[in-house]
Amino acid sequence: MCLETTLKISIIIPTCDRSHYLYYSLQTVLEIKDDNIEIIVSDNCSGDNTKAIIEKFSDKRLKYVCTDKRVSMRENFNNAALKSTGDYLIFFGDDDGILPKQFKYLRRALEQYTPDGISWLKATYIWPNDESGAIFGGKKAGRIKIYGTRIFGLPFKYDPKEKHLDNLMQCRLQYLKPTTPNIYHGCVSRAFLEKHASKKNVFFDSTIPDFNFQFRAILSGGNFTHINHIFSINGDSAASNGRAHHGYKLNDPRTKPAQKFHKENEKDPYLNIFGNHRFTPLLLMATLETVRYRLPSLINTPNLIEWYSYVFRQASLTLPNETYNIVVNSLEEYASETDSLKELNIAKLHPIKKNKKTWQEVKNRLRDNLSCSTLSSRKDGINNILTAVKRYDEILDNSYGQVLDNKKTSKNARLEAKSRAKKLIKKYNLY
Repeated sequence: MCLETTLKISIIIPTCDRSHYLYYSLQTVLEIKDDNIEIIVSDNCSGDNTKAIIEKFSDKRLKYVCTDKRVSMRENFNNAALKSTGDYLIFFGDDDGILPKQFKYLRRALEQYTPDGISWLKATYIWPNDESGAIFGGKKAGRIKIYGTRIFGLPFKYDPKEKHLDNLMQCRLQYLKPTTPNIYHGCVSRAFLEKHASKKNVFFDSTIPDFNFQFRAILSGGNFTHINHIFSINGDSAASNGRAHHGYKLNDPRTKPAQKFHKENEKDPYLNIFGNHRFTPLLLMATLETVRYRLPSLINTPNLIEWYSYVFRQASLTLPNETYNIVVNSLEEYASETDSLKELNIAKLHPIKKNKKTWQEVKNRLRDNLSCSTLSSRKDGINNILTAVKRYDEILDNSYGQVLDNKKTSKNARLEAKSRAKKLIKKYNLY
């Protein structure tokens, strides 16, 4: 039986040449029992059998849209948002999954609080095989972790500008998570997107749409809600774009998704104003500077010494020489263009060392680990994002509804979930 509601939610899956993963990812959404959602697969002119995969499913909620040519990821995200009709939009990747049994609680929060957006905690799943069936991901692949500290928390409201503006300006990025606006494994109202568009129908105006939205929302502020509960799982596969931006050597085969990503970006008029290279810290700084450039009404000025120091330090610690030189050259060019060479030179003098965790961070990590249940997501001999979602939903069950109705405490719900996880591990040998 499906929910009867008035508020429409668009769940958008941008995809490109990853039909193997999409086939299972899409099924996690189709299992949601809710008639007032639309599921949009936005195909960036794939050359594989993506369309045939979509045609395997018969569901009136499912909508397939395809670009007539290969475009940038930003354009694909933006086009999908324009094609959608929901009051709220959720984006997630074609190797990710949504928890269908938990979705009704997300809807409940949207209808109760009518926020500009909702952020939540996401789980992580590493696919154990690539498209060809080859083993991938190491010992952590094909397993899920359920942290008791990250489930069954009550919703609370926040203004991202009040909470995070200073952290963003001072490059304290570790404090932006998990309570931060997201379109990717998060939810945003159409009204908020339209209100804060830099131009009509341009919702995302820099290279990485999720970074763009996050920084824009922090700079603009708004009425957001955060929920310490899991509603989706972030899939990490051999084809993941994020993994490919770890700053590998230029000819490393693991950079193939990033090479493709930047090739598709070449003709996009809304690229970052600098720093369009395969290194996430540089892309983060470039996103902030691009958002500020394209919204001149935003008067906040970042601490460039801290931002330059962050990118320079991460490059020094992690990158091979050839990639390091590309990143540093990009910083130097931007500093020259913006009359901030003094700040860059000061940043270069900062000690190159890894950030030490605070005692509070160490305690939080210890508490997380003590509350954690780890198990294989294998089900009936199969292990993929769909089985991971099903295992997660089995463990969480419907306990969150009882917490929201004050029929059960969060603590008791967590203890029961841990007990269900132990029983599953023992019954199906999921060690």
